[in-house]
Amino acid sequence: MKKQFLITVFVLLCFSLAAQIKELSFYEVRPKNGNILIDGKIEEKAWQNIPVHGNYYEYYKDNPKPGLLKTTYRMVYDEKGLYMAVVNYEDNISALKRDVTEYDKLEIWQDDCGEFHFDPLANGIGYTKITINANGVFHDMRRQDTAVYLNEWSGYGTVTAASVGKDAWYIEAFFPWSVLDGVGRNGDLWQFCHTRYSWTKKFRGMTSSPGGNYNATDKFGYLYFSDGKTALDPAKIGALLQTKAAVPWCIPCGNILVSCTGNVLKLDELSGLLKQEREKYRLGLMEIAALNDKSSAKPIAALKKEIAAAEPYQGMVLYNALLQANTTLFDLKWQILFNKNFK
Repeated sequence: MKKQFLITVFVLLCFSLAAQIKELSFYEVRPKNGNILIDGKIEEKAWQNIPVHGNYYEYYKDNPKPGLLKTTYRMVYDEKGLYMAVVNYEDNISALKRDVTEYDKLEIWQDDCGEFHFDPLANGIGYTKITINANGVFHDMRRQDTAVYLNEWSGYGTVTAASVGKDAWYIEAFFPWSVLDGVGRNGDLWQFCHTRYSWTKKFRGMTSSPGGNYNATDKFGYLYFSDGKTALDPAKIGALLQTKAAVPWCIPCGNILVSCTGNVLKLDELSGLLKQEREKYRLGLMEIAALNDKSSAKPIAALKKEIAAAEPYQGMVLYNALLQANTTLFDLKWQILFNKNFK
């Protein structure tokens, strides 16, 4: 009987861990409408009314929290290549680190900078990486696969610039299609990841895709090249990602959460899911309290602190925090029951 109970506990714990789902980032790249001067000032009308990606996460973490510094990017494209504008908000702008002033220096990553990874095949194997610092100079390289890195490769035709303001610094860049090793056309889906390094206090890293970095290509986000006229609906975005992303995954589209855990695409109201997880969280706390186990006081206090920290962000940040908290509560409950019955 005890053996059967133990097996049941372990099976349930495995199911709770397996329930975790990967969040994806998605950005619609629209055609360029107007001229853009690459001067690092982001003043042209062509940058107006363009989607802005502003969801950034802690760098190099499996379950990242929101990034410590606000960061945004936007992109447009034409027959020549891809244009990018980045705003790096900074709470200590006077301490900006920008020692590298020459092209193609490997140590550029030790400056305040952004790394931009492009994978036109969206297969998580190779990429082109351009690193741009707060001086506007850059380093370029290519990865063919996990074993072959082309550090001597040069991205001829790349144009970059940067400027520094009172509470932010800015990047503008143009990447010819030849540099990116692909041509973005209407309907194409690429993978992409932007990582930002800040050295103005202690090191602070942010990434545009949860878990995405130079060594985790499977966690890169996605770029969709549109015609700029046809509105994208959540179902279409989900259908596109089904052709590339490995399950299970989810992506927020406004108040709709698109998810896929197998062959079926789901569209749920994020507000409804939040309400559901809040109720699970409330009941989970009640169950733990009813067990009257003193050892649970410390982990419960830590959980409450995590949820309180996520509350101001709402949306996916709070939803992910609640999912993790409910998994922890589930595991904690069964650990307490195990201890009560077998120790």
